[in-house]
Amino acid sequence: MNAPLAAGSVAISVSLARDAVCAVEVKSARPPALARLFEGRAPSEAPRLAGQIFSLCGFAQTTASRLALAQAEGKSMSRQDRTFAAAGLLAERIFETLRSLVMQWPGKLPAAAQAAAGTHLREALKASRAIVSIAESGWESPRALADARDALRQAASAIGVPPTGAEPAKGSLLEAIALDLPRDDVFPRRAGEALEAEDDVDVVDLLVKTETYAQRPSLPGRVVETGAYSRFHDRLAGDTAKALLARFKARLADMSVSLLDLDAITEGRAVALEALMRDGVASGNGYGAVECARGRLYHAASLDADGRIAQYRILAPTEWNFHPAGPFVETLLSSRIGAGDMARLRIAKLAALFDPCVAFDITLKEIAHA
Repeated sequence: MNAPLAAGSVAISVSLARDAVCAVEVKSARPPALARLFEGRAPSEAPRLAGQIFSLCGFAQTTASRLALAQAEGKSMSRQDRTFAAAGLLAERIFETLRSLVMQWPGKLPAAAQAAAGTHLREALKASRAIVSIAESGWESPRALADARDALRQAASAIGVPPTGAEPAKGSLLEAIALDLPRDDVFPRRAGEALEAEDDVDVVDLLVKTETYAQRPSLPGRVVETGAYSRFHDRLAGDTAKALLARFKARLADMSVSLLDLDAITEGRAVALEALMRDGVASGNGYGAVECARGRLYHAASLDADGRIAQYRILAPTEWNFHPAGPFVETLLSSRIGAGDMARLRIAKLAALFDPCVAFDITLKEIAHA
């Protein structure tokens, strides 16, 4: 049901009493000191290293690193370079969202739809990589993106992404997922509080002062969430969909809007770059914040007297969403999810729509009552 556990993972332990969730424990097994690999290096080395050591959202990692190091050096990425980066970020965001839905959905789906979606996912990967490659080298005319943009749009459409973010295409894998949701859509739909750009300085201040903050980030008195659902929750305010379907619709909307933004860049029109990436200085550290497929990603860095990296911090969006007192746990608690395989499947579907950037493993414990 779940992806195999790799170097990092999220362990989800759920206690049930009379088919309802009475306790949830979430533990991350991600390597805690990964950011130390950057320390002592020249600033020019860090962005490439970031893209190499992270298997998912590598271009987003590279971009966040570039933004942070430029600020640490007292510089700033130009608007032109940000536009180049935006194209790569959007393409990667679309592909990563498709990849997790096509390859990691825990429910039973039609074999023919899965096979077709696998073919189209490979096409999406090829197109996304082409756009990232063009973004890395820059372009004289944004029309250079057109062919790869068209290929990515066609692949996404074939998998089921609608042009307006409404309902998935008929007969597609994404429609099959939408149809697979109702029986297991037993969770309360929470409003959620988004992690915003206005939070960046506070987050980075805490991040650079305490190394362990990256493992369990929090903001005083708030349960924040990041990712597609938090980005599009307001748009879904009038929608009566239950929790799982609402989260699924948010991911459709995120891909549709990302494709429209990619169209705008390809046609030489302006896009809201600040909605994709922000940078600045907090507590003497340059930082970059990037909205990637799973949410807001932070890199922060400071330099020593020789101009080499003295301190480096990375905060992934998964750590907010799967915080022990975060939105995933809050959604699970008190939900009546049944028992056994049914309960496990419902937890897996909820986890898949929160989409951690590492594998997850689920353990169930039945609490006996006298």
